[in-house]
Amino acid sequence: MTGARAAAARLERLLDAGTLRHYDGLALAVRRGMGERLGERRFPGRPQPSGIEVEAYAAYQPGDDLRHLDWSALGRLDALLVRRFTAEREVLLHVLVDCSASMGVPARDGKLDAALELAMALGYLGLGAGDAVRVALLGAGGARLSPAFRQRPSAVGLARFLAEARAAGALDLGAALAGYARAHPRPGLALVISDFMAEPAALEPGVRALAGGGYELYLLRVIGAGELDPGRDFDRGLLRDVESGATHAMALTRATVARYRALLAEHETALAALAASAGAGHARLATGEPVHAFATGALARLGLVCRR
Repeated sequence: MTGARAAAARLERLLDAGTLRHYDGLALAVRRGMGERLGERRFPGRPQPSGIEVEAYAAYQPGDDLRHLDWSALGRLDALLVRRFTAEREVLLHVLVDCSASMGVPARDGKLDAALELAMALGYLGLGAGDAVRVALLGAGGARLSPAFRQRPSAVGLARFLAEARAAGALDLGAALAGYARAHPRPGLALVISDFMAEPAALEPGVRALAGGGYELYLLRVIGAGELDPGRDFDRGLLRDVESGATHAMALTRATVARYRALLAEHETALAALAASAGAGHARLATGEPVHAFATGALARLGLVCRR
């Protein structure tokens, strides 16, 4: 399948109405206090915070919006009082997708496709809540950034951007995350979607840079079914690292499989510990698991997804 045809097929999957319907009635549970809207700071003659929840009352001052006058208080108290509202804040949702070569193997597992579907689902939830969504495709050549998408109709633009992603090249994910934190100092919700095929110590600088920058951070791991069951695809052969090119002869004996499973569990534990130490959420999606089930299951238990 050509690149153009593959992108078209991926776009069709990302915009499948039956799939997106699963997310109706759901929202992202994020801290609204980290967002911002124009008019949040009080200056005479300028807009006041917009919202529906009354936060306090204050004496009217010239320049205050007359629409916020409490006329019943004027009638009862003969005083001009202005309602102050709790600002409804826009959160900028940063979706950081690992597009390194390892996201393309095992090929039959479709790790990158699963990551993009997850990015689409979470972006769709953000847009539905009136938040802004920016995607960064992290690859060997740096981060490819989308514009900030706003409003539900821009989900089409979000899907088109995601559909162009390719898994290729080597990536130092820790350095890429640290660089992103430096380049985007305005905090928001950061969702890192990756297979996290790196030592947690190498990931730590990037994770701590995002967390230390005020981001609400989640590490969402995508793991292939073939990585969970290596005997599915081969029992012996020459393994090649798709990013470094290093090779290693391997025979899947019972002892080798047991050692592999122990190392995989050890890596998962270390990644979870890194997330916990940085105050970040962590969850794992195995390819083959429906993304909407992951959203309403693991991500709901994590506190990232909730019912409206």
